[in-house]
Amino acid sequence: MAKDFACALTHVRHEDFFLEKWIAHYGAIVGRENLFVVIDGDDWEPSTDLTGIATEVIHDAPRRRIKNDRFMAKEMSARANKLRKRYDHVIRGDVDEYVTIDPDSGLDWPGALQELTEEGYIFALGVDVVQHAGETGPIDRAAPILGQRRHGFIADRYTKPFVISRWNNWAGGAHRLLNRPVVMSRHFTLFHMALADKGIAEERLAARGGTAQHSSFVEHQTERLDTIADEGLEQTLDFAQASAVAHRDFPVEPDGSPAKRPRPSGHPAARDQGLPVEIPDRFFGLV
Repeated sequence: MAKDFACALTHVRHEDFFLEKWIAHYGAIVGRENLFVVIDGDDWEPSTDLTGIATEVIHDAPRRRIKNDRFMAKEMSARANKLRKRYDHVIRGDVDEYVTIDPDSGLDWPGALQELTEEGYIFALGVDVVQHAGETGPIDRAAPILGQRRHGFIADRYTKPFVISRWNNWAGGAHRLLNRPVVMSRHFTLFHMALADKGIAEERLAARGGTAQHSSFVEHQTERLDTIADEGLEQTLDFAQASAVAHRDFPVEPDGSPAKRPRPSGHPAARDQGLPVEIPDRFFGLV
């Protein structure tokens, strides 16, 4: 029996704003009927319209960050590999991550996905979108984020394997695949939006329990919040230049051997968050 083209899978906890964006973005690509949402915990209920979307609730996810990352990697890998029996491609990512095709490529999704390796995966170039010091107002939540926010970091930590067409398993917060080297896409870009707006980021922290969460979550989330409007985006690299540096540096270890997860660039302009860039106009309105 022929498989359907593609589906998209995510998990969500206290994330109504990003869940609504995720549904709109991936629903337009694969169809709402091919979206799968795993709800983390029965102590909350999304207010987002989930009509026509396959949903399930996981009850026993651990509430420590590293343990939670490992647990969700295993659970979501199992679901993705099961879905692969029905679909040629399974797109999997966090609810605040949105993969697009570079408009300059001229490709659609079926065409762009032809670059998947024989092992059946590809890594999208990651851009961590961060509110710039000059972007003082809140975003219009009903409008696309890109264009309202124009800066970020091309980041090794958000260059992620976002799709599979053969058996593969994610690990460690879905930043890598088990026993697979990094192979970077020429066409796909992953925009990570957790820090695109300070107000939304603060609401997200509060919705998840604020300082009442396990300290591993609190420390990670507050440290990330400090990235917003710091000086790291005052001097940016040309986007094409930074992309070329990322394609050169992210897939290899310092000794030149293939990396199992993207590695930070040694470029002199790189910061802890990645390579600072201004996002080109061609991406505006895509997410």
